[in-house]
Amino acid sequence: MSQRRRPRAAGSPTGDAGSSPSPEKARRIRPWAALGSDRRVLALALAFRAANALLVRTYFNPDEHWQCLEVAHRVAFGYGHLTWEWKRGLRSYLHPLIFAALYKILALLHLDTPWFMVMAPRLLQSIFATFGDLYLYKLSKLIFNGQVAQWTVSLNSSILETILTVAGLYYWFTAIESSKGTSVVSKHQAASKQIPPSRKVALLIAALTCAIRPTSAVIWLYVGLLDFIQMKSKCHFVFLEVIPVGAIVLAVTTLLDWWMYGSQVIVPLNFLKFNLFSSGGDYYGTHVFH
Repeated sequence: MSQRRRPRAAGSPTGDAGSSPSPEKARRIRPWAALGSDRRVLALALAFRAANALLVRTYFNPDEHWQCLEVAHRVAFGYGHLTWEWKRGLRSYLHPLIFAALYKILALLHLDTPWFMVMAPRLLQSIFATFGDLYLYKLSKLIFNGQVAQWTVSLNSSILETILTVAGLYYWFTAIESSKGTSVVSKHQAASKQIPPSRKVALLIAALTCAIRPTSAVIWLYVGLLDFIQMKSKCHFVFLEVIPVGAIVLAVTTLLDWWMYGSQVIVPLNFLKFNLFSSGGDYYGTHVFH
């Protein structure tokens, strides 16, 4: 997929291209001068996300509780309510098992008190959100520039599938830019003797994202098809990259769900049957085809 850099704004100064702005001007146009490197972004994002997880008491998403933490509690301790989606096999255990493992660790350490049981998942999610902030910054910097990236990172979401999507898009675009050999990222990697990331990394993250939230496939189908049209080695991409990575993730998540459900459940297939091939989703409203 081709990316276009934003041109210099009309009416901007046309002085010496190599001259640097004065410190006063730099402070005016870069209000977040502290965000100068990936490590600083990671440290600041982690501090903000951790404080946010510990202090904020004004927002609650019941779906995140009933589709993840309650399920994880049931897995870890043997009791907890399962909503109708789990009885129909529409959800994968991949996401809740992350927090079930956390609950088990707390129990082994005798820290499964109410405070730790409430705060530990928030702090773990804050770590995930931190890496989402980092990859959103890196993606924005890759496509636009550092100044845009600094502002964009403040608009990020902390939902796991969003975090994975942003990370996957970063590796996807980086692989494309590296293959062209013309981007700043590619030159930096060449200078530091780093191996450019394979597109398989992006495909792996995309597959995991779709395993957690099947509707994420809409985003990756769009991104993949745009690049697929321009690819020269289409067969290599489909048969040696997409199918192997997708088959491995599907096999692993399916075996995991079979084990947790206690029966042969294929969550993506059940999801398609319920939402596309039947009227199950009509309860939440219907729309015209477009």
